[in-house]
Amino acid sequence: MGLWLRVVAWVVLSLVLGGSRCGEDGVAPPEVWREDVAPAFDYALYCDASGRLTGRYSDVLLVHRSEHLERVYADSQRGDARARVLFGQLEAQVAAGGEKLADQALGLVCPALPSCTVRWAFLDELIPSHGAGGMRLRHVLARSFEREARLKGVENAVLNAALSVLLVGSVLEVAEAKAAGAEARTLAGGLGRGLSLDDVAALEARFTEAEALESGARLPAQLEALARYRPSVHQPPSGVAVTENRWVDYVAYWERRYEELAGTRQRPTGAPPVKPPLKWESYNVFRGRFQEALEFQGSVAEVLRREAGLAKGQRHWLRGLEQPLVAENVGLAHEGRVSLTYVDQFVVDEASLRPGRTPSVHSFSNKQHDFKSMSESAVVRQFDADVREALTKYGGTVEIRRPGHPLFGRKVAVSRVHLVYEEVEIESGLKGRLTRRAEDFNVELHFHAQE
Repeated sequence: MGLWLRVVAWVVLSLVLGGSRCGEDGVAPPEVWREDVAPAFDYALYCDASGRLTGRYSDVLLVHRSEHLERVYADSQRGDARARVLFGQLEAQVAAGGEKLADQALGLVCPALPSCTVRWAFLDELIPSHGAGGMRLRHVLARSFEREARLKGVENAVLNAALSVLLVGSVLEVAEAKAAGAEARTLAGGLGRGLSLDDVAALEARFTEAEALESGARLPAQLEALARYRPSVHQPPSGVAVTENRWVDYVAYWERRYEELAGTRQRPTGAPPVKPPLKWESYNVFRGRFQEALEFQGSVAEVLRREAGLAKGQRHWLRGLEQPLVAENVGLAHEGRVSLTYVDQFVVDEASLRPGRTPSVHSFSNKQHDFKSMSESAVVRQFDADVREALTKYGGTVEIRRPGHPLFGRKVAVSRVHLVYEEVEIESGLKGRLTRRAEDFNVELHFHAQE
């Protein structure tokens, strides 16, 4: 399976841009883009006055030059006609590449492998930008593949592995150690919930952010010392089975952190500074807490979806909304910030999207704390920190970055920020104090017990 996926990915990714077929001339040799030094940006480098691609390898070079690609995408989002035509051609070519990948998923049809494997061995080399434009192309590629693969009846195991290749990480490491996004996919899959492509990207980003804040024991940051601790899929710690998913995930995680420290793997734009990998014991504990948080998030989302199905007058958390639409892990962009924030639940009143109305949107931040072990003053301090974080990350004016969402690409003012705590043994007087304090911050506080 690993070697098969490696060959398939090599074959197909070499054909994504330009529409080349096996054995055809015109596939850009690696030195064209690997040794390229980007000149000052100019649309004339890539297209004519109407935005149509011109020049040999112009599509390859544009996608490889991250700053140029992001410039074109940003201009297209602002409505520039030339940029929209140019970026639209890239999307069409990448979508065609996704269909080719699905074709290959049922068996290799290209006998001339050397001529088909010269362009890209890694997705990060294929689309190096982790900005909005680069991620847009990754999503187009992944969606096209997923749609076509499902039509062809590709089995879920193959589909999930390939989607992980398309969305995050390098082809070779994914083939050998499941997927660079294995944490996100395994966690969400273990919850029995449907996992969209956008959820994969969001959970991977959230995992990276949470892991950077983790205080558990870590391995040395110096590469020579760190290399002595390189884990092997086939040699797990005592008491851990070779087939244990979490151990396989740890090996993939360790390799990614090593490459990031060595500078051979690009970090997403706005990602936290890279730290050395956690020790296995710390990683295992952290993963357990992360999964518990996802389970709590899913439980809160289920409450909101049930409320959305009730009559308007029967709603509590969603009171006042006419046609609430609940989504999870929605990416939000704030002006002046590089990285996106991903809100636990994002609810839009679809009735407010009608012409002449202002969109009504609510964001929800879910938190779990061991309040039983805290003093009352410590609980209040933690509450204040949670409120500030929720308002900073999920409040104010935000741009919706979730493709397919009815507000995708629009800037809206968040109408209401909600904070949801896990129901714990906390005396009613303190609950009342926190609820009143939340009102002072213009935040709505809820307590929720998982079923």
